[in-house]
Amino acid sequence: MVRWLVALLVTAAAVALLWRPLFAWWCLDAGNLAFLRGDRVTAAADFVRGLRLEPGWRALLEDHGRAVLDAEPAVALEDFRSAACGEPCTAEQGDAESRIGRFQDAIDDYLAAHAVERVGGAVDHLANEGRFDDAIGLERALADRLGGGMLAMADLASAYYAIGQLDDRAADAATTSPPAASTAARARGARAAAYRQDAIRSFKRASQLAPFNEGYLLSLGFAESTVGDKRSARAAFERVLDLHPHESDAERGLAQLDPSAPNSN
Repeated sequence: MVRWLVALLVTAAAVALLWRPLFAWWCLDAGNLAFLRGDRVTAAADFVRGLRLEPGWRALLEDHGRAVLDAEPAVALEDFRSAACGEPCTAEQGDAESRIGRFQDAIDDYLAAHAVERVGGAVDHLANEGRFDDAIGLERALADRLGGGMLAMADLASAYYAIGQLDDRAADAATTSPPAASTAARARGARAAAYRQDAIRSFKRASQLAPFNEGYLLSLGFAESTVGDKRSARAAFERVLDLHPHESDAERGLAQLDPSAPNSN
């Protein structure tokens, strides 16, 4: 009888001590399953239940941050900071900061976490949401932090090329907005023109940094032709043909500038 009583007391003590971490672990597991299904709302709710029981669990904090990253990036940022899980959390802080417009902080964290490759994903996320100014701002913040050396120059050229592409997308979005009052239409037209000019500057800078990159030169040529600067466009296309005779896109660009051009098809 005494043994059974002792066993019962030990079991009761174990339950009293362990039910909270065990249920928190169950919430963590359930939340991750919901996250994998793409149900971030349910995942976040499961992680919150777990955090009520174990508010200091780093895994729960990090996973809750991932679940609310798009909906509540400021909350996610605090979660990642509290989780303090090293480079993974530092990189995730960059993801959150990029979403709330803290571009320099985001770049600092990406660099500190050796995760510069995540910049492209953050830029794509912002651009796909139509936040082109934010996407361009993040890419510019990266360009401002890149140093010297051949590898850095290549990365810098790529950053400027990405900025030019974002400008092109922003200009297209501005010119394809639904019809509105004439004043608003004029404002959109002016904004599109500004994006086009910035695209030219960015493609030109990329081509200066990587003068043998045909893709950068072609983008510059087509951007110049879009705004009617045929002389500069022709120079870019002819430079491509110097590097790669009979390159089809360069010949097509020249043909669009002047159907009677000798390089046209």
